[in-house]
Amino acid sequence: MTADTKNPDRARPLAEDGHSTRHGATLLDVVHAVENWLLPGLLVIEFVVFALLSKQFLSPQNLVNVAVNGSDLALIAAGLTLVVLMGGIDVSTGFAVGMLTWVVASMMNADQAPIVVLAAALAGGVALGLLNGVLTARFAIPSIVATLGTSALFQTGLFALWDNHDLFSGPVFPFLSGQERFGGVPVLVVIVVGIYVIMHVILSHTTFGRSIYAIGNNVEAAKLSGINVARVRLGASVILGLFIGIAACTYLARVGSVQATSGNELTLLAVASVVVGGTSILGGEGSIPRTLGGVAFIVILDNGTVLAGVPSLWNGVIVGLVILVAVSINGIVVMLNRREKRSL
Repeated sequence: MTADTKNPDRARPLAEDGHSTRHGATLLDVVHAVENWLLPGLLVIEFVVFALLSKQFLSPQNLVNVAVNGSDLALIAAGLTLVVLMGGIDVSTGFAVGMLTWVVASMMNADQAPIVVLAAALAGGVALGLLNGVLTARFAIPSIVATLGTSALFQTGLFALWDNHDLFSGPVFPFLSGQERFGGVPVLVVIVVGIYVIMHVILSHTTFGRSIYAIGNNVEAAKLSGINVARVRLGASVILGLFIGIAACTYLARVGSVQATSGNELTLLAVASVVVGGTSILGGEGSIPRTLGGVAFIVILDNGTVLAGVPSLWNGVIVGLVILVAVSINGIVVMLNRREKRSL
């Protein structure tokens, strides 16, 4: 389903004679086309530039490494998409991953059974998601305020656990490191892709998914139509928390250690993946497949700049600029939509 069918504001306005207002519609079409083609264009540019700068970039092994290294980011971004689609945001994800990663590493070093460690990570993620969900859905605290508060709590918790001692650990399960293959493809990548397929089906073909879009488009109208907005918001936060628990395990498998700042970088990268993927920060528009494309842009950028010998400082500059461009284009689309609605 295209973004147009998800957002009723995108319908073309009609003049008194019943025909489209050509000038306004044409301008909106152009800006909307730029918005839709921004991500594909960025991915094509990345592949061309990095392929020219490094002979290793397009090697099968490097592409597999890119997919494996982006697994934790992909998991967080998938859950975050649900929250952003409803016009919310979560800036606590990075330190939530860091704190849970410390718990997972500690349990592994204590020789706990891997299945018990995984269960603890999932339960911990759900608990953190419930905390954010209760604050935003039940107490109606704006999501940016609530998650800034919990982010500080998670950061402080991680710093207290760290206590000037890095913690090292192997993966909870070998497949989480990307070493085990299924048909030549890392099992971890297969699992992440499977999660994205399930999330896409949920958003596209279930009442829960339709409720998320409805809330993002118009929360008051959603309430009047009988949607339990608080319950849907809480459910989305729990799903995000569940993915954060899994991401803690994949992050430990990828990095192998936990420090005071572990996971911090994931907050910005997850938001960037969702926004660059085309999900409107205002809610009501976006999709899971496009978020996966946003994740691909981020992890390819990181991998390509390393292979090309570009200073990592430029990653932040590029990501920041792309976020600003994506949000600005979406803002122009929203402004044109509102202008056309007023002209009806």
